[in-house]
Amino acid sequence: MRIIAGKYKRTPIRTLEGDDVTRPTRDMVKEALFSTISIDEDTSFLDLFSGSGSIGLEAISRGAKTVVFNDSNRDAMRIIESNLQKVNERREVFRLDYEECIRKLDGRTFDYIYCDPPYRFDDHQKLFSLIEEHSLLNEDGVLIMEVRKDTDLAENYPGVYLYKEKRYGINKLLYYRKGDSK
Repeated sequence: MRIIAGKYKRTPIRTLEGDDVTRPTRDMVKEALFSTISIDEDTSFLDLFSGSGSIGLEAISRGAKTVVFNDSNRDAMRIIESNLQKVNERREVFRLDYEECIRKLDGRTFDYIYCDPPYRFDDHQKLFSLIEEHSLLNEDGVLIMEVRKDTDLAENYPGVYLYKEKRYGINKLLYYRKGDSK
């Protein structure tokens, strides 16, 4: 696993062993994701189910000003911190359940919220509702869900609507914009 573009391009990053804890996002999916969104020095990014932190690290490498990492797994948190040390970056890293993290971030907003929950995760309605309730997504914000291709999510959740869906092998990326369905 490595960072694929930007300031830290080609930097190898550590991941957790085994797919039962985390499943690293493949380079093809990362390329597609970051070619779809726009990262600059003013971008704020929340990597909510971080795993190794590869998506948040990619955002940092491409110039995002604010990147917050969260994963409830202690080993994942250690990997994220180790990867941040590798690129000599200091960022907020939380080891919280997603609900606790959202509550903790209440009052802050993000341009992008990236969610790659475990495959067994089935509480998407609650996740979207909490993000809306705590106003985490800014007015022009985008919430990106990475899920298995056979996962069915609604086109509308509180405060957001699906505007793009792309499939990559066994996964797909779902892009939700702030606002009502257009």
